[in-house]
Amino acid sequence: MELKSRILGFIERLGQKTIEVSERPIRRIPKALTLEERLQLLKKLQREITEEKEKKEEEEIEELIEWRKKELEKSFSHRFSEFILRRFRRPVESFTRSIKGLDYDLLRANIKMSKEQYVALMIGVSIFTAIFAFILGVLLILPIDISIMLGLLGFIGGFLYMRNYLRFAWRGRVVEVEKALPYVLRHMASLLSAGVGIAEAMVSVANADYGPISEEFELMIRDMHGGTSFEDALTRFEERMASENVSRVVKQILRATRFGGNLADILYKLAEDFSFEYRMKLVEYIQKVNGIAFVYMFITIIMPTLFVVAILAASMMSRTVVMPPSALAVILLFAFPAISSMVVFMIKRSEPR
Repeated sequence: MELKSRILGFIERLGQKTIEVSERPIRRIPKALTLEERLQLLKKLQREITEEKEKKEEEEIEELIEWRKKELEKSFSHRFSEFILRRFRRPVESFTRSIKGLDYDLLRANIKMSKEQYVALMIGVSIFTAIFAFILGVLLILPIDISIMLGLLGFIGGFLYMRNYLRFAWRGRVVEVEKALPYVLRHMASLLSAGVGIAEAMVSVANADYGPISEEFELMIRDMHGGTSFEDALTRFEERMASENVSRVVKQILRATRFGGNLADILYKLAEDFSFEYRMKLVEYIQKVNGIAFVYMFITIIMPTLFVVAILAASMMSRTVVMPPSALAVILLFAFPAISSMVVFMIKRSEPR
């Protein structure tokens, strides 16, 4: 019994020691400290907890700022379309399915949006123009039904503009591609003459700053990396542009790669041909502008003066006011400037591209 009691006592003391050792790291305030030391230690622990909280809050703020920067990197149109899409996703998606060919139009215009995003942007712009037209009708003190009709016309006009904007953007890209085409062909020809391959020359053009044509070359490189053949990538480029000059270049490159030939000389020759054609168009344009310049001067200077003199002469002969001053002011301030603007627009449209 005595031996048994000793063994039990030894085990009990060993268990208490183990418990004390296991609890020692958990205890933040040892029992041997005085009250003042405990208060200091509590203050220290409180400072550490506060610093940890402040550090965590700073990290959260930094993450929020970084997210905001990424959001602001997107254009306003992207953020606006995403805002509309988040709130009207189902109607937008159902309406998107009824619009045919939108994917292809977005690709040709190089607008990096999904179909749903662009349709949401179309609806948002249409609503904005409708509200603007309605407010304009109210400010002009028009009847409420006329103002509502103006709002409806504004909605339809905004929608039609956004639907046709993709074609306008595509035509603008084609014009920019054709302008940069001679420089790009000389760039590629010089690299090919130095022994560089056609793929590396295309990568060089994609990395250069030639505007939309560099973006198109980058798209072709991306297609080839995705498994598309060289011929198919060039053919897609030709289809996207739908330009006679681009078709000539693509056909010459494909012919040279299939049947052999000095591609550098071919590209140099094409660049010279395009430059010569542009110079001839520029000469014709200058001759045309010289002829239109007299018409423009007549409309802006001589014709208003003759019109005023004729009105004054008719009023003096008839001894009555032939035309009210308000109507005369409207014609002089709006009609003649509108005709002049149309002439300038016609001159700008005939500019060689």
